[in-house]
Amino acid sequence: MWKGYDLMLAWKPAMLPICLGLLMLAPAAAQVNLRIQDSESPAEPADASSDDSFDSSDFFPPGITELPETTVEAEFRQQEVSAATRTPRPLQQVASSTTVISGQQLQDQNFAMVGEALRNVPGVDVVRAGPVGGQTSVFLRGTNSQHTKVLLDGIPMNDPSNASRSFDFSALAIDEIERIEIVRGPQSTLYGTDAIGGVVSIVTRRGEGPLQIQAFGEGGNYGTHREGIRASGGTDLYHYSVGGSYYHTDGFSAAARRLGNTEPDGFRLGTVSSRLGWTPSDNFEVDWVVRWIDSRAELDDAPFGLGQPPTDDLFRLYFTQQLFTRVQTTWRLVDDLIETKFAYHVTDFDREDTDDMFPTKFGGQTLFFDWQTNLQLTKNNLLVVGVDYMDESASSFAPFGFPPFTEASQNKSGLYVEDQWQLGDRWFNTVGFRWDQWNTAGSADTYRVTSLYQIHETGTSLHGTIGTGFRAPSLAESLFPFGNVDLQPERSKGWDVGIGQQMFCDRASIDVTYFRNDIRDLILFDLNTFTLENIGQARTHGVEVNSRWYWTEDTIITANYTRTDTLDLETNAPLVRRPRNKGNLGISHHFLDSRAFVDLTAWLVGPRTDSRDGTVILHGYTLVNVAGYYQITPGIQLFSRIDNLLDKDYEQITGYGTGGILAVAGVRGTW
Repeated sequence: MWKGYDLMLAWKPAMLPICLGLLMLAPAAAQVNLRIQDSESPAEPADASSDDSFDSSDFFPPGITELPETTVEAEFRQQEVSAATRTPRPLQQVASSTTVISGQQLQDQNFAMVGEALRNVPGVDVVRAGPVGGQTSVFLRGTNSQHTKVLLDGIPMNDPSNASRSFDFSALAIDEIERIEIVRGPQSTLYGTDAIGGVVSIVTRRGEGPLQIQAFGEGGNYGTHREGIRASGGTDLYHYSVGGSYYHTDGFSAAARRLGNTEPDGFRLGTVSSRLGWTPSDNFEVDWVVRWIDSRAELDDAPFGLGQPPTDDLFRLYFTQQLFTRVQTTWRLVDDLIETKFAYHVTDFDREDTDDMFPTKFGGQTLFFDWQTNLQLTKNNLLVVGVDYMDESASSFAPFGFPPFTEASQNKSGLYVEDQWQLGDRWFNTVGFRWDQWNTAGSADTYRVTSLYQIHETGTSLHGTIGTGFRAPSLAESLFPFGNVDLQPERSKGWDVGIGQQMFCDRASIDVTYFRNDIRDLILFDLNTFTLENIGQARTHGVEVNSRWYWTEDTIITANYTRTDTLDLETNAPLVRRPRNKGNLGISHHFLDSRAFVDLTAWLVGPRTDSRDGTVILHGYTLVNVAGYYQITPGIQLFSRIDNLLDKDYEQITGYGTGGILAVAGVRGTW
């Protein structure tokens, strides 16, 4: 089945220059094609009585041919995204592989946590240790979880007190989220450290219109319940959106039941979010974002370094408190030809593990300043210039540690520039460069080039990107005990090429993208020197296929597939917990005059390794989830969700438990 794919990989070193060359030649080819068409005589009209003539009504069910021709454009290609370029741009003009999850999708599918929603995105793998509240890692295009940059309204969410500065998605709820943008491929040119695999950018809601209050409550098995309330509104002078929620579940054993573990591990989560703004004039505004997270998770013991599976622990708890806040001012000058933004971000993390043998406390803080100016040089040329400064600090306390208390800090300065230009309404390009200077790890410079060409006559788009990325050593890796002050940044080079196609009068779309990442200087523990060193190398490459089909006006079919081949060049084994094959199929349908909705999603995860030497193999699995709602009145909605509908047994991590059927139902009111 994969002979053609393997043949492609055999000549992949030549693919990049060939594909980018073809992409650059596409405009000329299209112009030649248009000239030929203009010079030809008009085609003879088709014979309506001929059996060979094509009638779309023969292919689509009744009613589909009456759909507006811009159905796909209106909902997807015309929506604006900002993470790929740091400026708002229509998605159809973005060359980077970008997926958008709207706030409406999050609500319709009744997700509670962001990690759950990311599972359906091509090129994204989500792994959770046990029940809700267990450590949740996100891998983009097969890279490590610490290579995923996470942003909340531009606030860097990666934890400086974490061993590798990765972000744990276990306590991130969907509260107040307007949309999530997932940009795959190295993005360090725009966002600096940690963006080797890509960026997960979360944008929160901005209130508008008269005061609106929304409240909800839901409950289900495993002792699960969730409640929340929000208020929002706005005028030309101000806007506000404030909300809070509480989530509780008794859960199931974090240590796998098949190993004799039965004690459930619960989770509690409180979240408060707000976004406030003031616009005293047409050319000036202030925006303030705050998110506070307080969680408590019950854990089981996982013997460190002993190669043993986790076991029940009746008393071990894990507490986290997280604060994310940002104040941003925006000025628009010279008839909006110049836009300049200044933002001040603060993040604060407090974590405590009550493990009987090794109790620990961790603290981390990041102060981040960012100044960005957008210059509209011409109608089709936008120049983005920015500088930023970050100071991060972390501390740890372990009564039995050597020493028991440790603290460290480091800082960096950065400069970035990106030129965005287009030729006509077909060809869209960006070129960017970034330079960062760390007081501990030296300097790092990165670049990124993207290009997208649209052939409107056939509904075809050709896109390609190439760029570099880096991850600076974390505080734990460079300055904590057993760290190495001589560590250098991890570095990568990544590229992708792809083709998108609109079909059936824009009622269906498909995109196929090939990607590759080469990563070097990975920070690993060296058994020869008994310290961390830049000795690792890895490679990831594969194919992402993403499609969407408006079967009828009320029915949408979505499907995506990702093939990811990974290789640890030190062990010649695949990277752990990255499946070679994964995909999902979704069908959503509105009925009863759109007062009712149902969504059915099946996703498949193939076998993957769970040890660095590749000897431990996790079996693949298929899960089916269903969600829906019924609008009783314009202001009252009943909703429900069932996870693991077929009650499948599976493991995401060796020895860690997973749940059976989870069914929740609730009511949502809007006033």
